[in-house]
Amino acid sequence: MKTDNAIKIKFQLFFILIFLWNCSSPPPPNPEPVLEQKLEPIPIAVIPPSPPEKIDMRDVVYDLYSMTINWNSSKDTSFKQYNLMTTKGDSGQVDTIATIYNRMVNKFVLKQFDPTVPNWFWVKVTNKSDLSAESERVTHTLETKKPVETVLYPVEYDGLLRIRWNMNNDHDFFYYNIYRSSSGNIGSFVKVNTLKVRKDTVFVLPMNSIYYYMIGVEDRWGLESYSNILEGDYYVNIWGNEYSLVNTKEIDLSSEKFIASIPMNIKNLLNLEVLRLSNNILSGNIPKHVFELKKLTVLDLSNNQLTGEIPIELSLLDNLKELWLSNNFFYGELPYQLYGMENLTHLNISDNNITGVISQSIGNLMELEYLNLWNNDIGGMIPVELGLLENLEFLSLAGNKLKGEIPKELGNAISLRSIALFENELIGNIPEKITYLPHLEYLGLFDNVLEGEVSNHLLTPFQLTYLRLDKNKLNTIDHDSMCRSGYNWENMIYYNLSNNNFDSTFPLCFIEPELEQIYLKYLNK
Repeated sequence: MKTDNAIKIKFQLFFILIFLWNCSSPPPPNPEPVLEQKLEPIPIAVIPPSPPEKIDMRDVVYDLYSMTINWNSSKDTSFKQYNLMTTKGDSGQVDTIATIYNRMVNKFVLKQFDPTVPNWFWVKVTNKSDLSAESERVTHTLETKKPVETVLYPVEYDGLLRIRWNMNNDHDFFYYNIYRSSSGNIGSFVKVNTLKVRKDTVFVLPMNSIYYYMIGVEDRWGLESYSNILEGDYYVNIWGNEYSLVNTKEIDLSSEKFIASIPMNIKNLLNLEVLRLSNNILSGNIPKHVFELKKLTVLDLSNNQLTGEIPIELSLLDNLKELWLSNNFFYGELPYQLYGMENLTHLNISDNNITGVISQSIGNLMELEYLNLWNNDIGGMIPVELGLLENLEFLSLAGNKLKGEIPKELGNAISLRSIALFENELIGNIPEKITYLPHLEYLGLFDNVLEGEVSNHLLTPFQLTYLRLDKNKLNTIDHDSMCRSGYNWENMIYYNLSNNNFDSTFPLCFIEPELEQIYLKYLNK
């Protein structure tokens, strides 16, 4: 029943709607036919890729061993790489130090760098679209502070010549540079050594030349400061005089009336070659510090009041050429070490109290030119080895107690100019070979026990400036040769044949000068 009523209601509503539709408006006209058109697709907007944001550089810092460049990491999700760029100073040349593909890496460490010049750094960040952006440029604090200057202290000497300076305490210390100049002019200094240890503040100086020194302190970056300039020498005070340790080669303080002994600090003058202290009032032994003067070539201590035995330490002076010890109070025998000083050219120990004999080893002194042992108490015989000394020009063994004959071998010493053997106890003949010495000018044989003939070679006209054979037992002489010689026999200081055992008296030419001239003219006809 209910279903039928519902159906009726639906039909009623349907008819009402049709009625209302017809009453509202007339139906629209039929549309005109339209030509068919091809429709264009609507374009879709494309968003172009954008470059990454510039990153921020934080700082550039360094220590002694590395320089670190720091920046903020990129936030770009399409990150591809960092390029770390640099340029030095005003060069304008750009270099790529590194390419980094990890976005989270935000620093780079350099092991080789120079903080004394501006090093500019920046980072170029690139995304996957190969678009990039460069950061601002940053640099480090420029290193301009030089090391603290060092100070050179006065030169020291303790057997070695040294300079010292205060230690540098800078954290970036690298080297001490030793500079040397022969003139002291700043522009002429050259580096002679480098010391890499901070505590090494001593340098030993050469003692053969004077130089000026300066110490440079160099830091790790090559910055350098310089010390004061110092003369590399040391001065020794001897009897109130200042002497350069390096430059003093000769000291002559003869006849200054110095009393006491030779000062000990003279041994510091290691370059001393000539020491002359004669004609003073020096006393005591020859001090041992003299024997430390290894370069000594001349030692003259004659005419003083020195005493003791001749020290064997003299033989330590290997370079000694001249030894003058005359007129002192030395005693004892000549040390055998003396005969080993093969560089000796002059040996004078005259006027002392020397005893003993002259060793055959005298022949070792092949360079000897001058030998004077006058006025001592030397005995024994004249060694034949003196004839080996071809350079010997002056020989005086006078005023001793020599015995025996004059060795004929003495005639082999062909350079002899002067022979003084007077006031001894010599016997026998005057060796003919001596009379033929080509350079002989002085022959003093007086006050001995010589006998035999006076050779005519000794009476060659004007050959000798000194000929004294007096106070002997000579028995034969040619009177004509005496007169023809031209010697001034009246001057008995230089020419004297008296007090001998000649068979006949001297000829008339010795009585008066006028008769001598007549006799010479007669002989020359």
